[in-house]
Amino acid sequence: MLESKRQRRILHCSDLHLESFGSKACYSFKVMVDLAIDTKADLVLIAGDLFDHSRIGADLANFVVGQLQRLSAYVVILPGNHDCLFPGSIHQKVDLWKSAAHVRIFRDPEGETFTLPQIGMSVWGKPFAYGGGDIQPLVGIPPRQRNGLWHIAVAHGHYVDAGGSLFPSFQITRAEIVASGQDYVALGHAPVFRCVCSEPVKAYYGGSPSVSGTVAVVDLVDEAEVHVACHTL
Repeated sequence: MLESKRQRRILHCSDLHLESFGSKACYSFKVMVDLAIDTKADLVLIAGDLFDHSRIGADLANFVVGQLQRLSAYVVILPGNHDCLFPGSIHQKVDLWKSAAHVRIFRDPEGETFTLPQIGMSVWGKPFAYGGGDIQPLVGIPPRQRNGLWHIAVAHGHYVDAGGSLFPSFQITRAEIVASGQDYVALGHAPVFRCVCSEPVKAYYGGSPSVSGTVAVVDLVDEAEVHVACHTL
């Protein structure tokens, strides 16, 4: 018999668009880290565009790593369309990130899963790779396993409702969210807190600490309960 899932807390945000050291966005990032500590988050999810571009200076890169080193929580980062992956990009600098062993960065453009048994979670995401193309952020999630873990997906893109979308790429649909079978889908790209699906799978944009001043605090309570609240920084 599988062990019941443990209660856990996630802080979910996106789109900080950090560009230069000492900016207002850097202050917002620090406040977000403070909140993760104060709320005793088990996991911090950054659903794309932590940086405004991928060629980040050493002073900003060291600031970000230093802030993340303050956390005891795991951190999972999804490269978005602004800070996409390419050789030499900020997310590919392994030596920079190895000093923060609790940080995981999605680097497989086909999607990959981070299994974090210490906090009872499995987190899947598909990062943006340089060159764009017809990106489908939620396509490729592996079948869900009955392993007693919370299953989380992270995706960066445009949510498309029944009315369609003017955007030609990186679309996310309700059908894809429901078919994922996840306990929670953490979205990025829209910088405001927003619920796009409440049943049977909860999917939210968490908001941007530096644009809207909001993040999502997600409480994974039991087999049937996931509570999502907007927190203003």
